Amino acid sequence: MAKSILIVDDERLLARTLSNALKEAGYKAATAATAEQAEKHIFSDQVFDLVILDNRLPKSSGLAILARMREEHVAGRVILMTAYGSPEVRAEARRLQVDKYVRKPFDLTRMLNEIRDLIGPAEESDTKQDSYRHGRG
Repeated sequence: MAKSILIVDDERLLARTLSNALKEAGYKAATAATAEQAEKHIFSDQVFDLVILDNRLPKSSGLAILARMREEHVAGRVILMTAYGSPEVRAEARRLQVDKYVRKPFDLTRMLNEIRDLIGPAEESDTKQDSYRHGRG
């Protein structure tokens, strides 16, 4: 079964481009344009091997979503993207244990390589990979 990735970005062209590239590489990709849409995906029974979060979203931020994920014990891989980085954002991302901090604009090939480094190739192997699962119990 292909590994699943959630892309959270209000820039629809970027989200669609990244989603298409991931699908071409064999991953399953879903997108969300708002924090509310993202949280419906993340805090449901869906399983994601990776969540890619834009930090600046309408009415919220990627860091706020990540903080809630950590509070609710949703463990797993996260890439935080931002075009407006600062030492404070980077420090908060580290505190919340983000796996990768990416400045926009980014090179698509490099991003795909970083995704592969974090979660492995699109198809699952015999070894268990870290996945997003909403902690229950």
